[in-house]
Amino acid sequence: MKHFTLGYIAHSPQIHSRYLGYSLQRLHGEFEVIHTTDEKFPANNYNDMLERCSTEFLILTHQDVSFPPDMLTAIQRTIDFAPDFGVLGMVGADAGGTHRWSTLAGVYEVDTLDCCFIVVKAATAARFDNVRFGEFHLYVEDYCAQMNRVHGKYNYTIHIDSGELPDAIHADSFPLVKLLHHSATVSQRGYCWGRYPEFRLALDAKWPGIKTT
Repeated sequence: MKHFTLGYIAHSPQIHSRYLGYSLQRLHGEFEVIHTTDEKFPANNYNDMLERCSTEFLILTHQDVSFPPDMLTAIQRTIDFAPDFGVLGMVGADAGGTHRWSTLAGVYEVDTLDCCFIVVKAATAARFDNVRFGEFHLYVEDYCAQMNRVHGKYNYTIHIDSGELPDAIHADSFPLVKLLHHSATVSQRGYCWGRYPEFRLALDAKWPGIKTT
């Protein structure tokens, strides 16, 4: 029986082939794949995929993310450690504002996780807020806050063990990093591109004191 569905928003065949598609071809274990188009904003698409998911866990990832063949094993190991989790992810911010990355050092409890790669439970009652966060920023951070502050669940980084990186990644440059986000958005537009300041104010108003990456 499959436990995992991997969902993504399809917007660039070239990026998919280079990163996510390459990783999926080499991913060990049983899993399903679903995708949507980018005709709607991410919060809407992620809600759609939650409805369509037929497995216990839904992995939501950007197309410009790459990961090693043992990624499902790493996720399962983290679930075994924290079966009552809210959200698992690649990188997050803890209650003190420190950024915590998925590494072989262990599992970190965090307030919120970055949107590039997360794991959620398909049967959860929570949904992504497509009213306050209907465009491209902070919809995952809001979802993490829902899980923690409304549903009483804790969010964690994924415990990534040692091993070989995919051939397409320069392992000598990233010897301990096991899941990589290759986006050029920040370098091209800056951290607060688009309507980010507006959504940041909305997040602070909805969840006072929330920490984000």
